[in-house]
Amino acid sequence: MKRLWNVISEMKIKKEIKIELYLGVLIAINIVMGGVAWLLFGRLVLPGTDWLFCFMGYPAIFIGFFGGILYLYNHEFA
Repeated sequence: MKRLWNVISEMKIKKEIKIELYLGVLIAINIVMGGVAWLLFGRLVLPGTDWLFCFMGYPAIFIGFFGGILYLYNHEFA
């Protein structure tokens, strides 16, 4: 999370846009990671597109969105 924030914070855009971009990119990364995890493990054990959405949705919400919000709350802006 810190590495992603460091990349985004170097951009010359407004603070609000940086925060929105950070959360959007973090959620997208977690969606892709969940999809890859389903392709590697879930297809064999839990086939079906409903499980794919679970594998993609839960990490996106809990790790991506809530984790990103908690990181931003604990982050000091310059």
